[in-house]
Amino acid sequence: MYAGDLVEVSQKDSRWVIERVMPRKNFLIRPPVANVDQAVVVTAITQPPLDFVYIDKILVHLEASDISAVICVNKQDIEDPKEVERVSDIYRKAGYPCVVTSAVTGFGLHDLSRYLESKVTVLAGQSGAGKSKILSALLGVGLLTQGLSRLGRGRHTTKWVSLFRAGRQGYVADTPGFSKLDLIDVEPYELSYYFREMAPYAPLCHFPRCLHKSEDRCRVKEALAAGEISRERYKSYLTLLEESTERAKRKYE
Repeated sequence: MYAGDLVEVSQKDSRWVIERVMPRKNFLIRPPVANVDQAVVVTAITQPPLDFVYIDKILVHLEASDISAVICVNKQDIEDPKEVERVSDIYRKAGYPCVVTSAVTGFGLHDLSRYLESKVTVLAGQSGAGKSKILSALLGVGLLTQGLSRLGRGRHTTKWVSLFRAGRQGYVADTPGFSKLDLIDVEPYELSYYFREMAPYAPLCHFPRCLHKSEDRCRVKEALAAGEISRERYKSYLTLLEESTERAKRKYE
């Protein structure tokens, strides 16, 4: 049984006993949380350094699990406003709501709290991006936090998954940070369907299993040239495509 599981219980004397774990609508293995409605993907710009591939890999996982996502650009108080807006604009154009916050000053936390109401939410992202500090500021609870390492990398601060009440009917999970996330098991030609802005164009390509890399008459590349798809997201796609291709080779060897 994991955080987020719905259960049937009975009372025996002064104890509550779990009788049955209800069927799950979804389950995230990493972090281990059940029945998730959405994820808030938290990132900073410089502390720790922004990693588009990492963010986009998380988003691919969420798309595959049919879990909605909100992008949260944190540490607004110390980041370059133009860079914050640039990153926010990339994900808004990709189809994701985006909130800019500062867990230190409280900037944007009210806007973020509105996304948490009546949902089970997990916070995902690099360690050190400020997930636990955001929750502490939002919920008024003390959570274990720690600074960045000397190399500027995030340190793992949360050791287990905990659910906290958010608003009247929402719950939010403070989840363990992690630095490595394997790509979902997807065929290379299917990967683009997990990128929201690419998915409408992929079926229109001339070749049915177009990889949107070097093929002619590729609608995804045409949309890229027209500015409908960001260069940063497309670079992430190519990196993840290579990972998917290598996995497929190993599978069929």
